[in-house]
Amino acid sequence: MGYVALRVNMFALAALAVAGSGLAAADAPHVTDIKAVHHDGQTFVTWTDVAQGQAGAKYRYSLYRSDAPITQENLAKAELCCPGILNNSCKQFGRANTEKDRIDPRVPTCIIEDGGKPLPDGSGLAVRTAHRDGKSFYAVMVNDDAFKPVGQIVPGQSATTEAVEEKVAPIQPIRIVQYTQSRPSGKPNLPLEVSLHGSQRDGGTVAEIGDFYLYFGTAEMGWRDGLPGVFAVSENQAGLKLSPRDAIENPRGDGILQSWWSGYYCRPVGAAHEEPRFYEFTTRRLDWMTHWVIDKYRVDPERIYCQGQSMGGGGVAFWAFRRPALFAAVVAKIGRVRARPSIAAAGLDLPGEIILSKFNKPIFMADGKTDFFKVKDSVAWVGEHHEDLPFYSLACGRKDTMIPWRDNTEMARALAAGHHGFAMAWNSGTHSTSTALEAAKRLERYYGAAKFSLSRSYPAFSNSSIDDRLGNGDPADGDPVGGINLGFLWSDVVDEDGQWSVKLENDLCKERMTVDVTPRNCQKFKIKAGQIVQWTNSAGGSGEVAADPWGLVTVEKVVLVPGEKTTLSILRAR
Repeated sequence: MGYVALRVNMFALAALAVAGSGLAAADAPHVTDIKAVHHDGQTFVTWTDVAQGQAGAKYRYSLYRSDAPITQENLAKAELCCPGILNNSCKQFGRANTEKDRIDPRVPTCIIEDGGKPLPDGSGLAVRTAHRDGKSFYAVMVNDDAFKPVGQIVPGQSATTEAVEEKVAPIQPIRIVQYTQSRPSGKPNLPLEVSLHGSQRDGGTVAEIGDFYLYFGTAEMGWRDGLPGVFAVSENQAGLKLSPRDAIENPRGDGILQSWWSGYYCRPVGAAHEEPRFYEFTTRRLDWMTHWVIDKYRVDPERIYCQGQSMGGGGVAFWAFRRPALFAAVVAKIGRVRARPSIAAAGLDLPGEIILSKFNKPIFMADGKTDFFKVKDSVAWVGEHHEDLPFYSLACGRKDTMIPWRDNTEMARALAAGHHGFAMAWNSGTHSTSTALEAAKRLERYYGAAKFSLSRSYPAFSNSSIDDRLGNGDPADGDPVGGINLGFLWSDVVDEDGQWSVKLENDLCKERMTVDVTPRNCQKFKIKAGQIVQWTNSAGGSGEVAADPWGLVTVEKVVLVPGEKTTLSILRAR
């Protein structure tokens, strides 16, 4: 899918500013009181904007870096780090998404180091991540609201005259406040839930609970270095909860952009290619954020879960589900399993490339070769991955026009064909919160995330004789309300080198039933492809079965009877 674009070359315009264009006249505007402070692998550059209030709305700013002091004469040789910085950029991310908010003195400003004071209102802020150890000088150029340079560089006012010492190090978030409500206790080895919210087009910040953090992403986490983000860490009876924000800064300054917990179609600052591509910036933010919380709060690494609703449910499929070394189980409520054009076509208004949402050619990933829609097809992805994946709970509605019912049915069939651990519940509802919760409750009763751990084996079910009818993919075909793999309970899992066994029952079983059972997430019971095992079922039956090409053993038609526990035992034979 192609694009329609209006390009504004920031680098060419910067060169014009220092090439005798007249823009560097003595009365050209310039920022004042520039300062640079470095800690935790990042340099925080602050200044006072050239104008305040409504008068400041017509200005934008660009941050430059050099090994030597920067002047108007050598600006063209400096590195353009961060173009298109908004006026009054000191405001806390999520609280100042529009021009009206940015000039409102009641909106809080950033703290740029733990325990520090909020920046003065009317300040500018840009953050650059260190790429090597050494000394750097910085300067800020004033641009108009079309990103054209209109200012000048004045050493000591808009350019630093003393070098800041920089050191490559892992970046760290800054705790802005610690709320009393749901404050983390500090107890180690708690489970962690990553909660991905649904679409919130008006932006906003995270819930004011627990520990509230501000961070500035690296160049790998956004269309330019230092893009801000926020998250909160709270604690409840179930354990710790990480609540991130999906939104990113809109370079126009008139709202936020959503990335669908994945990324966006753009040409990042400094990119060698001219055409926009899809970059998975948000998944990198989520990876960094989750691992930082795990280390900081000493989370139990075996009990990490992810849940999301609507847009967040898509994030579950496109991000968390694809990280089996991290997540033990995931819960997706009315979430997409395949990307649609509008997700990729959201685009990004960069200072260097303003992209409109009209597409008629393939969308490629960052490498310029891989098709976006193939990467974001979770049904196909499941078919290609036979290793242990997080247990997948999927709740949806047949009449949801935003989440195609056919995609949900194909996802369920792919999971069953791969003998993965999963359960699905649906009703005839539309895309609404009540619908999601109604179907999800049927799953939570039997497959609460706490049942799963990366260090604990469990039985995966398929072809249950009491499954409801999915139908052929048409919302009108099949049972209006139903589920797949509902009602199963298990206990006393034995996972040894020569034996695997489990006690099974089904809470919904009304008469004799059957189900296929596959040991998953085995820690010790490892079987090679083609190896023969023997099985017995206390409710009747025994036999032999060979492991499939991926070393999975599936015992078909295991018998269960109402009100009784059935023991299934599998022994290594030869």
